[in-house]
Amino acid sequence: MLGIAAAFASRSLLQNKSSVASSTAGGTVAANLNIPARADSAPSLPPANAVQAVDQSIAKAEPVPPAVEDPEKIAVLISTLSEAEVCKWLGTLAGQDLTGNTGRLLLRRWVELDPAAAVNWLAQLNDPAAHQELADVVAVAWSEKDLPNALAWVESLPEGATKHQALTDLGYEVARVDPVDAMQIATQLPAGDNADSLLLHSLAQYASADPAQSQQLALSLPQGPLRDQALSTVATVQARQDGAGAAQFAVQNISPGPGLDNAVIGVVQLWAQTDLTGAALWVQSFPVSPIRDQAVQSLDMISLH
Repeated sequence: MLGIAAAFASRSLLQNKSSVASSTAGGTVAANLNIPARADSAPSLPPANAVQAVDQSIAKAEPVPPAVEDPEKIAVLISTLSEAEVCKWLGTLAGQDLTGNTGRLLLRRWVELDPAAAVNWLAQLNDPAAHQELADVVAVAWSEKDLPNALAWVESLPEGATKHQALTDLGYEVARVDPVDAMQIATQLPAGDNADSLLLHSLAQYASADPAQSQQLALSLPQGPLRDQALSTVATVQARQDGAGAAQFAVQNISPGPGLDNAVIGVVQLWAQTDLTGAALWVQSFPVSPIRDQAVQSLDMISLH
């Protein structure tokens, strides 16, 4: 599968936007993904000594809460803890306990209370495996509170698996509210399935808000499997509002093969939910083929409901 970094390097995708440089495992790639630049271009990172004030209050914290087996009760309990109590409880955990549900909930709570201190605690954690697993917990939790600074922190991490996983998880969170920014995050991932999957997910979100612009973006990708998947994604989303237009777009732009077959079935299924007759007439125009049979089966199932 074509990597997203290579795909975006081919040409300008959106007009009147600022160019973004994406860094991959192999170095910096000039990706002409002309998407809106973030207004918060230089967010501030937390001070390095932010955890010191917490250290002074840990001794005054109440004893670590007794073991609670019910996950819901644990979550409720942790949501009421002070910062010092969170620190003291985290200090008793190690290994799987630290990276398990309780450790993650405690760290999320700490990020809610003081993200700077939580980030510095993570930086001092002498457990590489736990550090990698918990970095994305911090990134996602912080993004819910302060997306610009969360993204700035993740982008400042050294290149490697920890940064890439945190960027991926953050990208999916961002896609819910700003799919264009999420696509920008995808360009910072190494070429491969994770970057492509984040792009396609974000593109689907974008197509719901701006079908025309998302079509142009997908069409701007170089020929190949990733382009066909992107076109199929856009067409399928468009079918919710304009089945005929989505069908025409798919047939005219997607190369014959699995990508087109997937798009056809996706369009038929969504088009039929709002216009069963229109979708059926389109399917009747297909030549006799396995994809026609599959589309007819989809229509039959929808008509029964």
